[in-house]
Amino acid sequence: MAGLMKTWFYFGYAALLGSLALGLAGCPGNDHSAASSASPPQVPADTVAAPEPLLSEQRLGKTDFVLSLPPGFALKATDGPDFLVYYFVPADTTVQADFTGGLYLGANPQGDVADTTAGCRTRRAPATLLGYPATFTIHRCATGYSVNSVFDSHSGRGWDAQVNAFGEARSAAGLRRLLAVFATLRRQPAP
Repeated sequence: MAGLMKTWFYFGYAALLGSLALGLAGCPGNDHSAASSASPPQVPADTVAAPEPLLSEQRLGKTDFVLSLPPGFALKATDGPDFLVYYFVPADTTVQADFTGGLYLGANPQGDVADTTAGCRTRRAPATLLGYPATFTIHRCATGYSVNSVFDSHSGRGWDAQVNAFGEARSAAGLRRLLAVFATLRRQPAP
């Protein structure tokens, strides 16, 4: 049964990567509208990455949120008086990862603060986060990508009413991996 679950997860993850690649690869143009066109953008075949290894599930501290990380990544927490921030970074600090990111859980997220005045192009990309529609703002700059999304946690609690997903990627492949990690966020009651 465990082998069947791993196989199912692997193919589901590969499908997720493919769908993210179709909507996000290249981030062409300066599209500031919510992505609502009738057909998905055309993406060159060489931009779709091979499936990644299976992710490992990590609980966000003592919360009921879990996130799956690729091999070699770890969570680092910062607790505030009324918020929590979880960063996912390489466990080995000497490794230069193609992407890093984090999640803010609280009532007053800062949201998108990326500077787009230096020739960066901005795009909005639809996503499903915690089972609900959401939108990522993606900035493509000379040095790579930055992403940001603020969405309702649907927790029913005041202290973690919203989630701010944020991160940076050096390449389109890193961007796809980053967004695939965010797509694994879900709520699971503690055992």
